[in-house]
Amino acid sequence: MQPSKRLYRAILRDKLVEIIRKTKLLEDGKVFANFPIRVPQDRLPCIYVSSPADRAEAITVGTPVFKRTATLVIQYFCSFVHTEDGTLQLDDILYQLEDAIMCDYEFQQLVERISSFDTDVIFNADTSKPIAEIRFVMTCEYHENYHPVGPELTHISGQTI
Repeated sequence: MQPSKRLYRAILRDKLVEIIRKTKLLEDGKVFANFPIRVPQDRLPCIYVSSPADRAEAITVGTPVFKRTATLVIQYFCSFVHTEDGTLQLDDILYQLEDAIMCDYEFQQLVERISSFDTDVIFNADTSKPIAEIRFVMTCEYHENYHPVGPELTHISGQTI
């Protein structure tokens, strides 16, 4: 892992944004690194990339070393008139997203492994135009080391008096 003053999951999120922008799935200004609190119909299609969670599990005693698992979420939103056309379009976009991420050497170097990913296609017909969403949720594992100031915790010596 590279030293940084940012959360590593935010670095991973930003790398995903960069990868997605390179695919040219959408025009510039339609890929966002945040949460889709409200998706205005005039911005469709658009992609939101977020890193809402991570988990750290200690793997050593002494100096803190953790196996971390970051959750990264890509959400693609679009609208269309015919459901059949939309379904084919969503399948194609999903394939392009998976291929771009899994075949990106730089992203793969940032993580030890992608331990899982789930995809969902969601249709919402409650809006004036039906909106479809692809949700791509992946978990990425990596190690994080902390270096406490002072002597190694396992090398502290003392005397019994």
